[in-house]
Amino acid sequence: MKKLFLFSLLFLLSINLIIPTISSGSPASKVIKWRMQTLWDPGTPEFHLQERFVSRVKELTGGRLEITLFPPGGLVPSTEKFDAVGKGVFEMMNSYAGYWMGKVPEIAFTASVPCGFTDAWQYEVWFWEMGGIKLERETWGKHNIYYIAPTIYEQEPMHSKVPIRSLADMKGKKGRFVGMAAPVMAKLGVGVVSLPTADVYPSLDKGIIDFADRGGLAANWAVGIQGVTKYIILPGFHQPTSVIFYAANVAAWKGLPEDIKAILEAACREASSILFTHIHAENIKALDKFKKHGIEVIYLPESEVLKAREIAMTVWEEYGAKSPMAKKVLESQKEYMKLLGIIK
Repeated sequence: MKKLFLFSLLFLLSINLIIPTISSGSPASKVIKWRMQTLWDPGTPEFHLQERFVSRVKELTGGRLEITLFPPGGLVPSTEKFDAVGKGVFEMMNSYAGYWMGKVPEIAFTASVPCGFTDAWQYEVWFWEMGGIKLERETWGKHNIYYIAPTIYEQEPMHSKVPIRSLADMKGKKGRFVGMAAPVMAKLGVGVVSLPTADVYPSLDKGIIDFADRGGLAANWAVGIQGVTKYIILPGFHQPTSVIFYAANVAAWKGLPEDIKAILEAACREASSILFTHIHAENIKALDKFKKHGIEVIYLPESEVLKAREIAMTVWEEYGAKSPMAKKVLESQKEYMKLLGIIK
């Protein structure tokens, strides 16, 4: 009886200790509220995936982390997210690193490598198994940003108002390209115009540009790009794989409980898998829709793609020479691409 009494007493004492902890707004139960601006337009499949992502984070954290999603320009202009997150204007962004390669040249290699990695899984392996994520976090950390995880998907096509059947056909045309694709296309004789994703449709419609990279086929169909172009150019050698990423303000990240940090990284990596499989499936359907709409799909010969790679590799080296870290990232990627047989 004495042992039973002592056990009961200890049990009651533990309950009295636990209940106030749970009900008093302790760090374990406090709701943390973040804001995140994405690059995807509302109504597109990718924007819906971001809605799914923030819902998933809330679910996995038991409601302890709530992320409010904002569309492009919802908090700041798209090109200003880098500085805004670094300064703590808001906590998190989902974006494309190529917008800021002029500020930080090494991130050009972790947005998309023109004529580089040919499949999303190759990029994924480089990030998580070949040291890429460590290099990326070191780079962004210098700008007060914690790089959480990449989300990687397949090639982006070119949508054109005019037929392009060879590299020579691109000369003298005006095209929208971002990231390292921009200088590559400029070397091919294209008059490059850098525009945020949301500005591509109206620029094609007004004739400001002749052709453009904008996003995946499904996303482009969703915004009606078939109404302002007549051709799709494949393969998307300028951006054979694409990396969108999740990143947070360093102070905001450090302020998270350790379990929520782990959950957020896991949710980002889950989002990468979902983004890839969903976009792949939707792009196949979208390509069929484009064809039925009367859009001509032009496939460039492999010989033209190989010519483009020769030019692209000169741009790789130019950007690799811009900083010690850029050289380090490039050499790491080239070493892996040699193993894959992409380059010699």
